[in-house]
Amino acid sequence: MFGWFKKRTGGAQEPLAPPAPPPPQGPLSEAELKRALARPCAPLVFKNPATIDPFVTMFGTVRLARKSEVWPVHAGAPLWPLCQINLTEAPVRPKAVQDLSLLTLFISPDHMAAVSPALIINTADPDPAATWALRSYATLDGLTIPNTPPHNSPMSPRLGEWAPAQTDYANHDMADGVVDIAANDLYSHGWCRTLAQTKLGGWPATVQSAPWWHDQPADDAWEFVMQIENEQSAGWNGWGDGAAYLARSRTRPHLWAIDVQFT
Repeated sequence: MFGWFKKRTGGAQEPLAPPAPPPPQGPLSEAELKRALARPCAPLVFKNPATIDPFVTMFGTVRLARKSEVWPVHAGAPLWPLCQINLTEAPVRPKAVQDLSLLTLFISPDHMAAVSPALIINTADPDPAATWALRSYATLDGLTIPNTPPHNSPMSPRLGEWAPAQTDYANHDMADGVVDIAANDLYSHGWCRTLAQTKLGGWPATVQSAPWWHDQPADDAWEFVMQIENEQSAGWNGWGDGAAYLARSRTRPHLWAIDVQFT
């Protein structure tokens, strides 16, 4: 029997992060600025072909689901399996997902061309017309290999390898609301860099502007969770010259948001 059939357990069960405090006004010392803008992130590298272990992190395939779940569709066509992220193996995890052990993400090839692509999905009551789907699991126990329909995805499944955790720094788009950007010149600090790589946690390495939820009313207090870049080794270039950003609602954690930016 393969070793990956052994029992797997989930991660720590912790409450979601409280709302962020208001930003300090005026100029900060470099040390204060660095502390304010720093967040840990867990970079992912997708280079080698995926293994047979269905519990690992992968790009271009989804190999875990509950027995009761059916493959998500859009406009009658099965969604493409974009990735599955085993959170229990990540070197660091944002508080927004510390109650979860696994994320699986599906995308419609029509998402970028859709007149009104879905921006928010409800994992407690999925919309069958949505152009993407996300499933979250508190534990790996009881998950099984799903019945995968023909979906014509051109992607080649790749194994996800966690790189060592890094410190990510908010860029000018994201620092608004964290520090007084009028009084602090972020561009003068060489260390103030945001990692432009598929990663868990940290800050969005924005392409155009802050994600759409950044300036929305605080009804849901969206917490950035993950950045997904194009992964050439897996044959995914669906974001054009951009990237996708995922966030979770702090107040209604069954709601997830996506922002795709491209140039």
